[in-house]
Amino acid sequence: MRSAAERIEEIAECEFTGKRVAERIAQYAQLTQRLAHDLARELDTAEEAAETALRRLKGHPLLVGIDVRLRARKVTRELREARELCKGISAEAVAFNLQFRREFADALDPKRAEKTRHHRGEVDL
Repeated sequence: MRSAAERIEEIAECEFTGKRVAERIAQYAQLTQRLAHDLARELDTAEEAAETALRRLKGHPLLVGIDVRLRARKVTRELREARELCKGISAEAVAFNLQFRREFADALDPKRAEKTRHHRGEVDL
């Protein structure tokens, strides 16, 4: 498995130039989505591990009278929010590719424009 730095470098190498712009945008979106999914999984695992470790502090002499479980949840909430942000990055990467296709696909692929010109959303069985 490649490191995060290598994966980010691979994403950065996707230049939106030349005749294959649509392929490059799709590749960029896919690589970004994969990185965001992997980071979200890591944050989820870290959240569970951190909460478990913090809950084990129950009974510690310096934490007498403190609701350890509640404080552990407060601390791990930050990881949970980071995980949700990663899911949002993933979703926006997909939206980026879809919006590009909606706006520019017909201009880049004339055959596609001809096929969809007469489509009215009806199914002929």
